[in-house]
Amino acid sequence: MRKYLNYIVVLAVIAILVIGGKKLIALKQHKEASKPVAKTYSLHIKAIKVQSKNNRLTLPYLALTKSNDDVKISSKISARINYIAKSGKRIKKGQVIVKLDQNDLKSKLNALNSQIASKKIALKNMLSTHQRTLELLKVKGASQEQSDKEVTNIVTLKAALNGLKQDKIALKNTLSYANIKAPVDGIVTRLANIGDIAMMGKPLVSISANSNSYLLIRLPSDIKATAVIFNKKLYKINALNTTNNGLLEYIANIDESVVANQRVDVDIVIYDQKGYMLPHDAILNRDGKSFVLVVKDHKAVAKQVKIVANAQQGVIVDNITNEDMIVVAKQDILLKLLTGINVEVIKE
Repeated sequence: MRKYLNYIVVLAVIAILVIGGKKLIALKQHKEASKPVAKTYSLHIKAIKVQSKNNRLTLPYLALTKSNDDVKISSKISARINYIAKSGKRIKKGQVIVKLDQNDLKSKLNALNSQIASKKIALKNMLSTHQRTLELLKVKGASQEQSDKEVTNIVTLKAALNGLKQDKIALKNTLSYANIKAPVDGIVTRLANIGDIAMMGKPLVSISANSNSYLLIRLPSDIKATAVIFNKKLYKINALNTTNNGLLEYIANIDESVVANQRVDVDIVIYDQKGYMLPHDAILNRDGKSFVLVVKDHKAVAKQVKIVANAQQGVIVDNITNEDMIVVAKQDILLKLLTGINVEVIKE
């Protein structure tokens, strides 16, 4: 009897605990229900609409100045160098930049002058002699054979004299090569020194010209340039179909004089046509793909786009429209918006 009484007591305690537990749960639920509902706040963001319009995108770059008038000057004679312009000297067209020793040539010229003078005297005497022979021939005081021989001698002397005169002209022309003048304005680079022997065909100086200038531009193959901006002027570029250290070479003819072989700052034009341009902060990069976030019903929805061009001014993309409200924010904010939180566009 006592055993059954114990069971009844245990069951009564359990029943009391169950009833008490239910009351506690109901009380807690009542308290939770009576609390005010937490207010959800929207994230304020900046968003823009863009229009398709003409955009010019550029990249800063370096170009090398060159000139089509750059020259290397060689000697046309072999002689010792008495003077040569110093490297870096700015010279004018027609200015003497190299002087070669002329003593040997002048000695040859003096010898030629003596020979010419001697031949002239001999010819003069022969002409006088032949004139007397012709007068004697009239009175049979001289033979025809003697007259013919004198005519032959006169012809020979005239030919020799003419040859000497031609040699003199050639020697004077050679002497003119002893003073080498600059064919263009520019800056000298010395390729030989005073005291050296100038050899025919071997360059003595090079001149970086100030005229007929162009820009030499070397670009990686992944940069598709159409023009270059130099000193705020736009110039078309043309491919040379050559490479240098793996870089493709282009030139742009410019309409101003610059010192050759100088590195100058330019802007390479990589895009110059109609398109949608966005700021860099509008692009979300994930897993090698590019997205923009478009605001729809207070949510930011990811939309994949293709990058057409990317430069310092911004990013040209496709697959957007004039009506798209595109979020502009840092990468961490863009990622946060993908969680689906409400957004509110800031009105500027």
